[in-house]
Amino acid sequence: MIVDRLRNQAEFYLEKLCVTIDSRRVSSQGNRAATDFFARTISAFGFETETSAFDCIDWRQDGVTLTATGASFTAFASPYTLGCWDRASLLAVPTIEALETEDVANKIILLCQEITREQLMPKNFPFYNPEHHQWIIHLLETKRPVAVIAATARDLDMVGGAIYPFPLTEMVSGRPRPLPVEPETDPGLDLGPLGGADSRNHPYTSRQTGDH
Repeated sequence: MIVDRLRNQAEFYLEKLCVTIDSRRVSSQGNRAATDFFARTISAFGFETETSAFDCIDWRQDGVTLTATGASFTAFASPYTLGCWDRASLLAVPTIEALETEDVANKIILLCQEITREQLMPKNFPFYNPEHHQWIIHLLETKRPVAVIAATARDLDMVGGAIYPFPLTEMVSGRPRPLPVEPETDPGLDLGPLGGADSRNHPYTSRQTGDH
């Protein structure tokens, strides 16, 4: 009974933080909603909470226009991508081996199939950063395509701004071609909740940070 209750509670938390709140990037409304939810939740368990603000970069975009031979396709700007208005030849890149051997300079490249099966970690992400992710990003930075389009099955944060400084667009399906992207970055402010156990109510003390 206790196990079922804890499992249901964990499912509720995951649903809230990963589905109901669809984006938790810093300075976004979703991030503030997530940190507020975290602070309220642990307060209900008897923890004392405080919220500290810190400066960060906010990012906005007005959408993507993606066309080929007169047809338009649905696409999404990846978080923190630079803006662009480019027209160039398209080259499909389905594998790491293809990225190693193809000449991608001055082309818009379409990452698809095997190379987009998993989310690429940011370059300096300290918790999980496999070597093949680092190698993909190194190849892109070295070979310098005009822009990168990632065709993913379902994950619209496939790269999450990891490939810099290339304009990065993501789509779920279709055949993309030239694209304009017009995002903006501005100084922003984010909030980070901290929770600590009140030693008057608990036999131990701890500190825990929310998702930034």
